[in-house]
Amino acid sequence: MAGPTQDAEHARETLAYIRQTMESATTFTAVSGWGLVAAGGIGLVAAWVGWLAGAPTSLGVWIPAALLALCASGAGNAIKARRLRVPLWTGSFRKMVWGLTPALIAGAFLTLALVQHDRTLLPGAWLAVYGAGVTATAAFSVRALRWMGLGMLGLGAVALVQPTLGLLCAALGFGGAHAAFGLYIVYRHGG
Repeated sequence: MAGPTQDAEHARETLAYIRQTMESATTFTAVSGWGLVAAGGIGLVAAWVGWLAGAPTSLGVWIPAALLALCASGAGNAIKARRLRVPLWTGSFRKMVWGLTPALIAGAFLTLALVQHDRTLLPGAWLAVYGAGVTATAAFSVRALRWMGLGMLGLGAVALVQPTLGLLCAALGFGGAHAAFGLYIVYRHGG
């Protein structure tokens, strides 16, 4: 017969398991619309600077812009999670990070290859890879991210087939789509 100490320990383990299971089954709703709007603004500025400089695929423009956008959206997510009093590093958020990271790594390798062979394909490759990653991670978050990812994939396809439209597609995807879907999330999901 189990004693009270063993019963209490079993109950704690069971509750911990239930809590972990429920956390993993939920969606990550602390996606910050304002963070996406900021990322979109950064994307539009990067496209504008690239256009002004006559260097639409300049890594000196796009890499800092990507890092700033990542910081802005990350800070937005942290602020929203704190405001909602939900943990940021949930099972769903971890799944999103793990889903997006391989796509970003693939994008980095494609960037290295395309810089050496055909820079005009960079915007299309970036949009397509990022769009695929966002679409995959949307299974763990708000549905709007799925549509944003598919839109990025579509813009990437256009830019790959018609490289002369690469900068326009990058501005529409990394700028316009982030801002538009960010505003949608602000409206529908409270910030």
